[in-house]
Amino acid sequence: MKVKRISIVSAIMILCTCLAGTAKAQGAFKQGDEYSKTTYIHASGVLQRGSQQYNINTASSISKTYRVTGTTSDGVILTVTTTRITDTVDAFGKKLTYDSGKLVDTGSYIQVALQSLVGKVVTLSINKNGIITDVNDPDGKFATDTLMAFAGFNQDKFVAGKRLDLFADYQSPKKSGESWVSNSSVDDEKISTTYTVGIADEPEKYTNLLITSTTTAGDQNSNTNGVLIVDNWGVIIRGAMKTATVSYKLINNAPYAFSRLTEVLESCKKIN
Repeated sequence: MKVKRISIVSAIMILCTCLAGTAKAQGAFKQGDEYSKTTYIHASGVLQRGSQQYNINTASSISKTYRVTGTTSDGVILTVTTTRITDTVDAFGKKLTYDSGKLVDTGSYIQVALQSLVGKVVTLSINKNGIITDVNDPDGKFATDTLMAFAGFNQDKFVAGKRLDLFADYQSPKKSGESWVSNSSVDDEKISTTYTVGIADEPEKYTNLLITSTTTAGDQNSNTNGVLIVDNWGVIIRGAMKTATVSYKLINNAPYAFSRLTEVLESCKKIN
C-alpha cells in the first residue's frame, strides 16, 4: 500500500471547506513480549492567506500496544493496537474536545473518525535490524491523513522499508560525544537525522541520544531537535522533541502559508 504525504495546508483547507540499527533489535523481542507506548502532542500553528490570519492549536495523545505474536526466519511479527486517543482542537473560533473513553458525539465528523481508530489492529513483520518488511494496515474509513493532520497528530503510518517507531537508529555500545547520521526517504519526503550520544544517569541501562533532524518534501519543510532515552536494545523509553514546520500551498490561485511549532513527549514501557 503506497503512503502519500499530506501537506498541513492541504489538510486545513480541505477540512475548513479535518528496532535498533543492529541485529540486537530483533533480539530484544521474543514471542509474547508486549510494550505500551503513549505519545503526547501539543501544537500551535498560524494559517495565513494574505492579510488574513488564523490560529490553530491542538493538544493530543495516542496510546498503542505492541505485541509479539510470532517469528519469521529474519525477525518477528507484531500486532499494534490503538488503545486510547484524546484530542482538543481550538481553531476558527471553535473548540472540539474528544476522549475515546467517553461517549462520542456522532454529529462530529472528527470525533467519529478518531473513534474509528480505537481498537484498530495493524500487523507488522520486522527484520533483525528493526526495519518493517510487511504491513497489514486496514485503511481508515473516516480517519484520513488530512483529518489526522488537522487534528494535530503526526503522520506515523507504518511503511515497509522504514524503521519501527519503537526503536532509534542506535548501535550499542557508543561513547559519549559520538555522532552518526541516519537518512531515509518515502516518495518525495527526505529525512536526515543526526544522533549524538549524551551523558546518561544510568549508563549501564540507558543511553541518552541528542537528535537533530531535517525533513524536506515539496511544499513542506521541518526541523526537529530533541533527546531520546534508549535502553540497551535501542528501544525508546522516553522522548522529548520540538519541531518547527513551514508549509506553502497554492489553492485556486491563492497562496496559503502555515507555520507550526509541535512539542512531542513519548513514554514506553514493557508490560509483559
